[in-house]
Amino acid sequence: MSSSSARRHLASSPLFLLVLVAALVMTACGKDDTTSSSATPSSGASAQEFPVTIEHARGSTTIDSEPQRVVTIGWSDQDPVLALGVQPVGTTEWFNEQPGAIFPWARGAAGDAKPEIVSTAGAGGEINYEKVAAVQPDLILALYEDLDPSEYDLLSKIAPTVAHSPDYESFGAPWQDMTLTAGRALGREQQAKDLIKDVEVRFAKVRAEHPEWAEQTMLVMATVSDGSYQVFSPQDPKARFFADLGFETTPPWISGRVQDNLATVSAEEFRLLDVDRLAWTSDPDTLNQLRNDPVYNLLNVVRDGRVSYLDYTEPPFPGAAVTFNSVLSIPYALDLVVPELEKSTPK
Repeated sequence: MSSSSARRHLASSPLFLLVLVAALVMTACGKDDTTSSSATPSSGASAQEFPVTIEHARGSTTIDSEPQRVVTIGWSDQDPVLALGVQPVGTTEWFNEQPGAIFPWARGAAGDAKPEIVSTAGAGGEINYEKVAAVQPDLILALYEDLDPSEYDLLSKIAPTVAHSPDYESFGAPWQDMTLTAGRALGREQQAKDLIKDVEVRFAKVRAEHPEWAEQTMLVMATVSDGSYQVFSPQDPKARFFADLGFETTPPWISGRVQDNLATVSAEEFRLLDVDRLAWTSDPDTLNQLRNDPVYNLLNVVRDGRVSYLDYTEPPFPGAAVTFNSVLSIPYALDLVVPELEKSTPK
């Protein structure tokens, strides 16, 4: 996932958008709210006090009271919100066009909720500011996102908006960080800490069962094009998933090569990819391309079957669960991916 600099303009004039958003906010404020709250009250003794101020990459945001109507602009932000017991009123669709942008691992937490799709992610995606304002949010989360200053300013005119962490590259914050930030914003910080601990215990159990993985290097592959190969940055959520399983995901050569979340390896350097394991969050077109790539098929890791192809286009969506790498998707991903890794153990 690269910067969103090429994204999101509903009209060519920023002034037009500003006027539009202002008008929508005024209209929304004048409506009777007949929609039930999207949040259930925090448990009494553990309820977090408000106001709370959160520092982020676009400044700081103060949230005066416990949010009831939450919009998630971040590409996977709906997952930590749902895990914390809040049903967002607006979500962002990343890929695969799931109803309400809710994948199988999140449907139990979502229940009957049918959030409005207010934004689309990826190259060419856009925020529909009109839809954002129409669902009358009192909090907007953009944690797994890279809002530019103008996007942040427009969203902040609708509701308090929390952008991505200032401590990591865009799209590079760990799932723990995003879960905890969502918990603080929603007044459920202790619940977020408990959820994080539960998932970390799951990871620790797998590592204990597979200590050999700590001695193996895993590269998470992105694309192949024009005779070169792209590897995801060690900060990418997919790489973090495998690192949490114990694998080494930072080979010495990758330092200094990462640009826009990817490190490029030319065909002449293809042996750099001949590590203990490779993983692809794949689709049929990519698989077909790899099958017909003579250079790729020279790799020992490929010839020995030490590659995991995790489809993200069809149920049960193992590649999508790894791609989200959220507090909700990780347990689901572990159930699907660990058996696959066990089958492809190096001989």
